[in-house]
Amino acid sequence: MSRLPAASFWRRLPPSGRLFFKFWGGVSVVALLAAISLQELSALHRSAMPAARPHGVTAEKASGPGNASPESVPAAPEAPASVRQEAADTSSAAAPGMPLPPGVHAIPAPLPDLLEDAPGEPGHSLPKIGADGALPRRVYAATVPAVPPGNARVAILLDGFGLSEDLSRVALQSLPWTISFAIPAYAPARQTLMDGARQSGHEIFLSLPMEPSTAPLDDEGPRALGYDHTPTADKQNLDWALSRFSGYVGATNAFSGLDGDAYAQSPDFRMVSKELDARGLRYLNATPGTSWVGPVVGGNAAITLDTDADSSGVDGQLAHLVEMAKGSGQAIAVAGPMRPVLLQRLAEWSRGLGDKGVTLVPVSALCDNPAPAHIPSGSVHQDRPEAAAHEAGSVRSPLTSSPPAPVTVGEPAIGPSAVTATPLPAPVAPSGPAAPKPGR
Repeated sequence: MSRLPAASFWRRLPPSGRLFFKFWGGVSVVALLAAISLQELSALHRSAMPAARPHGVTAEKASGPGNASPESVPAAPEAPASVRQEAADTSSAAAPGMPLPPGVHAIPAPLPDLLEDAPGEPGHSLPKIGADGALPRRVYAATVPAVPPGNARVAILLDGFGLSEDLSRVALQSLPWTISFAIPAYAPARQTLMDGARQSGHEIFLSLPMEPSTAPLDDEGPRALGYDHTPTADKQNLDWALSRFSGYVGATNAFSGLDGDAYAQSPDFRMVSKELDARGLRYLNATPGTSWVGPVVGGNAAITLDTDADSSGVDGQLAHLVEMAKGSGQAIAVAGPMRPVLLQRLAEWSRGLGDKGVTLVPVSALCDNPAPAHIPSGSVHQDRPEAAAHEAGSVRSPLTSSPPAPVTVGEPAIGPSAVTATPLPAPVAPSGPAAPKPGR
């Protein structure tokens, strides 16, 4: 005699038991899906974040002023050159940028003849002057557009490129090649972004971390150059910064919203100036109303833009920049860190400059001035006896508050993207008083 199958466990449960299992089973499924989603979002967030932040670094410094242990340096480790080259050969295409107009050249990739191994930094290189006299500040400079007679010249240095991949791609896709980029030494500087910048004709500056006058409230990291450091520590930090990536025209103290004014205006900066000059680089001083000491050629920013401003605020600052350029014939602005509103207004502003009698040129085109000759009264370190003693012993040509010498555009060009060898027409300043130079 056959037996009937036993009733299933589910059928034997009372209605309240079935409801209990349905409720907690549903809760478990929802919790599992939420955990999986959070894990995916966390992975995406980590991949999009920079490897380090330029400010507020809390890594403990090594013994000795200004020194930092390799473990405390807030930058992602870089593979040896052979590994990086192999990865570049097999990686995806460079980040897309705006197409170049006829006659405008891409910036060449770093040339081996202009590099030397960085001591104690395997896989890293320092810039140098080529055996044939080729200067990095010329080889990696952006093409200079034709300047109509009578037009004033204006340049923009966009600081913080490479910190945010999304904003850096927006900058590449929306801004003309005549806007220069500055990459902080701590930035990941993803290779595709740098390649995209070069292929789109944008020249690159290196943002050096320097101790600001607001320290320790504002911190530029364990590798910052500091006027209270030993010369050896500062030299080590400078070599570290100069070797983070290659193919830049020069350095600047613009550092994602800070300008390292304390160190940049101290006599200790002369060491940096001599090193940049010996390596064929130029310097952009991003502290309006000041200058620099030492032999390196460079230029001075006339204004720093408040990138936290809204659309009308950014437009007002750009309009003031135009008036400054018309008043003196040329003007350089530093803008950083990047913000979406800033990028959108910059793109719109650049398209209408021709109607204003102003030509947008790369920063390097306005950075061929020799260092001035005298330190202005009221310098940030004038009241420091040790700084004065240092100055008396090592600096023969201190800073000055006098205006910079006229720009020399016709320096012989080297490389496919160097500035034109034909001197540009000198801008004609309009009549009337010049716009006042703003402070920071």
